[in-house]
Amino acid sequence: MNIDSLDFKHLQLLHALLEKHSISAAAKMLDIPQPTASHGLSRLRSALGDQLLVRARSGMEPTPKALAISGVVDQLLRLKHDLVAGGPDFTPENLEREFVIAGSDLGQLITLTALYQEAREIAPSTRFRALTLSGDEMAGALETGRADLAFGAYPSLVSGIHEQTLYHEYYLCFGAPDHPFIKQAKRADFEAADHIVVSTRGLAHAHRETEQALIDMLTPRRVRIITGSFLVALTATANSNLIMTAPAQVVLPLAKKLGLGSTPPPFKTPGFDVKQYWHARSKEDPAHQWLRQTVHRAVRRRFSLGH
Repeated sequence: MNIDSLDFKHLQLLHALLEKHSISAAAKMLDIPQPTASHGLSRLRSALGDQLLVRARSGMEPTPKALAISGVVDQLLRLKHDLVAGGPDFTPENLEREFVIAGSDLGQLITLTALYQEAREIAPSTRFRALTLSGDEMAGALETGRADLAFGAYPSLVSGIHEQTLYHEYYLCFGAPDHPFIKQAKRADFEAADHIVVSTRGLAHAHRETEQALIDMLTPRRVRIITGSFLVALTATANSNLIMTAPAQVVLPLAKKLGLGSTPPPFKTPGFDVKQYWHARSKEDPAHQWLRQTVHRAVRRRFSLGH
């Protein structure tokens, strides 16, 4: 097979394989089926005349040739990302680009809907895609351009990452209006209630602190459901006697529509600042600057915080 048959998708796959040392992990990183990743590796091996990665006890280890070309692969991927859009003649009207936003389901709900409403007139050819990543994957995804922005509260994102605070989040408890705890806000009723807990373990999200406080306070038999989705938890709460403790800025309007009541938690919750994050290498990209400005404007307008 000729090397000309390869495209940037194959280079992305090789980059992921060299980072993860696993076909299944690389497929997960790129959000593609594992058979597609396996087929792509076969094409890479044929085109480059080398095994590139071979099986070992610890996974798949790169060959000397794979290590030799890894730097070039990184440079090509970064060059391609930089050339997709931008330049002195940039205008949002002519922008044709898919932006990838990483975050929790609540973060995706806020940014994707807000971005679409803002962009549909002034940048009609833009597209947006959501991505859920672990905390370990987030910084790498921003660095390589796999994700353009991360949205949420991720305190561990530090190296090479820029951030901008958009609004402050606080907590409320949600449940049926006639639930004893929602009506009287007594700690004893809270501890006696059945709860649904949203877990963001592995995502490095600031919600982990409140999640742990709930686990420590409640007896195991009172934690009836644990889910990784705030929206799943909200829907379950609306159809049960469960209590949900969640960030209020986003959940409260949805809870009201579902007929749920709310009250402050009977324990101290720190809250957190919701931010947008991007890698330093994207700072001067005109298209990325437009994206960040649009997110800032749209999100702050949604929460009536001005500019």
